[in-house]
Amino acid sequence: ADMSVRVQNEWMDINEMKNKMQEEQTESPMGEEEEEDGEPMAQKQQAPFEIVYQFLASEGGESITSLVFDDNTAGNGIIGTAAGSSGDICMWSLPSSDAIDDKAMESTTLSGVHSDQIVSLATMVLPSQNEDTNELNVLFSASRDGSFALWDLDRNGELIFTSQCADIVNDSTVSLTCADVSNPTSWDDGYNDSSKSGNDAIVLGTSNGYVIGYVVGELMAFASTSDTSVESEGSPVPNLRFRAHGTDTGKGEAITAIKCGGDGTIPTSARLRDGEERPPSSSNSRSLSSSILLTGGEDGSVKQWEILSQNTPSSPPRIRMEHWPRLSSQRMKRRSHLFTPKHDGPVSSIAQQSKSDSSKFLTCSQDGSVAVWSASSGKELFRMDGFSSGISSLACLERELLVTDGMEGYVCVHDFGIEEDAADNGYDLEW
Repeated sequence: ADMSVRVQNEWMDINEMKNKMQEEQTESPMGEEEEEDGEPMAQKQQAPFEIVYQFLASEGGESITSLVFDDNTAGNGIIGTAAGSSGDICMWSLPSSDAIDDKAMESTTLSGVHSDQIVSLATMVLPSQNEDTNELNVLFSASRDGSFALWDLDRNGELIFTSQCADIVNDSTVSLTCADVSNPTSWDDGYNDSSKSGNDAIVLGTSNGYVIGYVVGELMAFASTSDTSVESEGSPVPNLRFRAHGTDTGKGEAITAIKCGGDGTIPTSARLRDGEERPPSSSNSRSLSSSILLTGGEDGSVKQWEILSQNTPSSPPRIRMEHWPRLSSQRMKRRSHLFTPKHDGPVSSIAQQSKSDSSKFLTCSQDGSVAVWSASSGKELFRMDGFSSGISSLACLERELLVTDGMEGYVCVHDFGIEEDAADNGYDLEW
């Protein structure tokens, strides 16, 4: 990862992106006359995106390991960056459009919690307990040292909660390798379902192949009260813990990528067996829900899990989370558990085209390939090879554009919305 961060101040939608790409190609055809310096115009225009703003996010020259953008807070949005192995998080306030040339950016450093490389940064919108506002903007962070934390973005990054993952079998600290958040009550993610207000969760992948999950609402309650439901040294009890990859040999067992994949199928199956369709607002559907979890392993394997969540009549109330399948002989309904063939290197990132369509998803690997999978059959739909280095990140812009790295420091935009006639005639992206 490069040590600089580039910001497009006014974000373009997909149609604007494609129009801009077509305009660049029309204005700079291959074979155009050379300019005075002898360089063809097509070579001078390297990409259809203008760098509007660039700043140095790591004064020590360390590579950025995690990055997140949030536009829910006041102002023009913020960027969170983590570089190197210090465990510090820098929050940068983006300049307004009329002051884009001002190189001075306000920043806040969140420190004193993590002591090693940050493996994940994510933002969440949660229901607020404050009468003055109905939402709370939260930053989630996780580190290789086994710690994870929640920060209040509305209060300049004030620490809300932090905890340390522990191996309850060996009584030792667990190293975290990846993490993700499930935020179905977010105001801007297309769900906005009040019946799922208790299902906001974080999932952590560990170096010894385990998935550990927590319900965010319970962590927030734990932080504000003297909850006695603890494991050791005041740590909250996980709502979910199971082995997803590897064996006890310690070889190639780490979870290297993890992704919350949206709504699952188990409650739907249960309603169908009952012979009736209950409305989403019923009490039964609120107490029983399921979601999809995708994991990628150090050995290149890709797996899909169903996570079942259900309220329990305990005091204080808790949500119990269980994974499916639980045994190697068990199968998922209408979905596949194992995906073949696996990657030749560790899986580095998992992405979906959209939250409303979980029928397909993508993975990338350190072997320099991108694969697209069918969630129902478990088969590989197609694979993209030829990247010059391992790919560390994927980003899907709706259904047609895929953004990756893995090309000698360049950001690659892949267009899947090309018309069939244009594909037959060839589609040249040599800018």
